[in-house]
Amino acid sequence: MNTLKRTVFILTLLTTLLPLTSQTFELSPKKDGIILGTSISLCATNLFLDKVLDIDDEKIKESFDKDDINFIDKKFMQKYSKSLDFTGDLFVAASVLTPSVLLTTEKDQWFTIATMYAETILVAHGIKEFGKLIVQRPRPYMYFEDYPTEDVKDGDWNKSFPSGHTTFAFAGATFASYTFSNYYPESKLKLPIIVASYSLATTTAILRMASGNHYLTDVLAGAAIGTFSGFIVPWLHKKNNSDKIQIALGPAGVNFNIKL
Repeated sequence: MNTLKRTVFILTLLTTLLPLTSQTFELSPKKDGIILGTSISLCATNLFLDKVLDIDDEKIKESFDKDDINFIDKKFMQKYSKSLDFTGDLFVAASVLTPSVLLTTEKDQWFTIATMYAETILVAHGIKEFGKLIVQRPRPYMYFEDYPTEDVKDGDWNKSFPSGHTTFAFAGATFASYTFSNYYPESKLKLPIIVASYSLATTTAILRMASGNHYLTDVLAGAAIGTFSGFIVPWLHKKNNSDKIQIALGPAGVNFNIKL
């Protein structure tokens, strides 16, 4: 409770130090309906394909050969570490919460920000789950002894690509950095917030490799997906871009028309 009070106090103090914000972003029933519908459909498709493909996640090979791994990934792969795995969970939680700095904005913007962030997470989740389902890559710890048997039983051993933790961490960092910078373009806190956000996200990625859960290419892909999701959703909601973007449903799916 004391931590919550301190957080509220700090945010209140930041609000007094920052200039008044303008309504930089706006929601659109049509645009948000398409974004939410597309991301939810992608998540549903992942579940459907998982059933159709009938992948046996509990069936594993008797042995794994490190020579099957490309040179770069093999160089950085590590055996499983429970403590580093747990620490990575803490860092991704902190990264996902970085957009809470936007509570410094005017209250009438909170719903807009929350909606955009929910869409960001859904987009990121849908893309990374599709990657995991299609690639079916064994995690690095499977190439070492003493791998976590519980994860194997849960069917999580072959969902290495891309890194979900890294995806969410960079989605949070990018969303917080881009959105804060648009609300407070002249703020001296802009750079520290960007640095802090991406430092948390980068540390999350490093911990996912160090704990034996992911390869370097896994976290690079996760960082790319998260960065894309954290940028594209608020960018599509930016007022200045409203006249440049046309989103419509067509026979081939969702059509985007962007005027540069």
